[in-house]
Amino acid sequence: MQLLFDGYTEEEYEAGTVFCVGRNYVEHAEELGQEVPQDPIVFVKPANALRHGSYNLIEYPPLTHELHFEGELVLLLRGGGRNIHAYGPADVIAGYAVGLDLTMRDLQSEAKRKGLPWMISKGFDGAAQVSHFIPFESSPPFEELGFSLWVNDELRQRATTNQMIFSPEMLLPYISRVCSVRAGDLLFTGTPQGVGPLQVDDKIVMQLHTTNPEEVLLDFHAQVTEWQ
Repeated sequence: MQLLFDGYTEEEYEAGTVFCVGRNYVEHAEELGQEVPQDPIVFVKPANALRHGSYNLIEYPPLTHELHFEGELVLLLRGGGRNIHAYGPADVIAGYAVGLDLTMRDLQSEAKRKGLPWMISKGFDGAAQVSHFIPFESSPPFEELGFSLWVNDELRQRATTNQMIFSPEMLLPYISRVCSVRAGDLLFTGTPQGVGPLQVDDKIVMQLHTTNPEEVLLDFHAQVTEWQ
């Protein structure tokens, strides 16, 4: 899948590995009744999960009655290889987007209860929804970014990067100790508090902005539809 930018850049990327970070905001861990992690919790989503554009359709999966949204800031990576240590953000980050880590919460909870893998609950078709990217070179610094999410015009999530437990400077060295980071890889950086269920016909709007929500950098729209 070709990854698209909202703004001028000569760079082109094919989508690679979708890395995701769990429990990267203290209040989200608390709302799920889970411990705040001491080390990053990282999982991946398969290629079939990725949907990319400024307006996406979300098919409600047939195996669940609890499809949950998790809004996140997403990084497009330039690469870096194995054992990334000290680096300049411009050397590793190609762009920023907003995205949805969609979860079949009932299936995930049951798998966790039984001590079983929960890939299906996070890796179904369309489970990783991503907006267009803004180029790193035309974006404010990472520490000045934030995002918001509305469901049916109701504000449900809002966060800034300074609320994260693990920053990219911490996450990328951790991941690259055992997983090579390649051009086109995506990093979902975790969701703040406010996650919740979706229903068919729900409309989602996300905005990437600065720490001032009025300074909008890009918009993303999605709608939940029946599974086809």
